[in-house]
Amino acid sequence: MTNKPKFPLWVIFLDIAGTLLVAGGLFGLFAEGNPTLAGVVDLKRLAVPLIILGVLLMAPLVIYAVKRVR
Repeated sequence: MTNKPKFPLWVIFLDIAGTLLVAGGLFGLFAEGNPTLAGVVDLKRLAVPLIILGVLLMAPLVIYAVKRVR
């Protein structure tokens, strides 16, 4: 019988939001042009802050998982 880890819902939502921000930042760094937002937001200028904020939003899931293992 395996024991599935149970994470709080707020940690899952933070992780999803962080993943979306990292994806947007990576898109801004590597994509040519900006077809999705049609020039409303300059993702090239915001790429690094989006990645940093996304990683910070994903950190609580990792911290929660590490604390739970101990």
